[in-house]
Amino acid sequence: MTIIRRLMSYDRPMLDAFLECHRASSMFLRSNLFYSGLIDGPDRFHGLYMGVFEGGALTDVAAHYWNNNIILQAPTMPVELACAVAKESGRTVNGVLGPWAQVKAAEPGLDLDRTRLGKVVPEYLYLLSLDEMVVPEPLSSEAVTHRRAGHHDLDTLVAWRRVYDHITMGFPEHAIDDELNRAMLSGAIDDARLWVLLDGDTPVAMTGFIAAMPDTVQVGGVFTPEYQRGRGHARSVVAGSLLDAKVDGAVEAILFTEMDNSPAQKAYESLGFEQVGDYSMVVVDPSTSDVKKKETQP
Repeated sequence: MTIIRRLMSYDRPMLDAFLECHRASSMFLRSNLFYSGLIDGPDRFHGLYMGVFEGGALTDVAAHYWNNNIILQAPTMPVELACAVAKESGRTVNGVLGPWAQVKAAEPGLDLDRTRLGKVVPEYLYLLSLDEMVVPEPLSSEAVTHRRAGHHDLDTLVAWRRVYDHITMGFPEHAIDDELNRAMLSGAIDDARLWVLLDGDTPVAMTGFIAAMPDTVQVGGVFTPEYQRGRGHARSVVAGSLLDAKVDGAVEAILFTEMDNSPAQKAYESLGFEQVGDYSMVVVDPSTSDVKKKETQP
């Protein structure tokens, strides 16, 4: 017998075990659970969780979060579960994330403003054991250096994020909100989850962690301005952030990148990342005031 229902606190051990079996493609779910548990509310990391049970076993999970994104780990019933969690939560749907096949199946059935959708594309999912990371020569030789970003970097980083949102996320220029990005980047700085690479005293690249747990970090927001590309800065800034994460206790890193972005794939693979699956992040642009009240991180 198949049952779809809201997950409660007593389901947590079963939920944790299920997500552990899908470890690499469940980082957002695992990280949000780590920080807020199964609390459904308006605060960061809060969300409503639902699951599919088959003969008492948990087979699929979806959560609808404080920032209006639905995140899936639903290998058997993505469409039904995505629609069920959206109905149960009553929240607006501003995005859907998860393994590509699940997102592709579920997205058409959700009430999204498709005039504002960014890219709807598959991405490769990568995993790296930090003990096996290859540190790029420019970083190891200190030809370039890295550090955690500070608030004094914000003007530069907001300008970079505008380009990132246009090119990587697929948002139209007129819809990109610099004020919202400044708040998001400021929060990442406060959380010590944002890094810059320096050539001398000049910032030349940035990266961050879009999800984190004590043992695992998920890399995102990697950007090098066009005039600095082709010099290995992206791989150096990512490696620098992961060296710091390792000192803090992390043992592995996860990231995803578009399947047609071969330069990014080569950069990550040169660090030791290996493909372990696929992923997709389909979200609407931040062009309306209701979105500005929400954080944009998954």
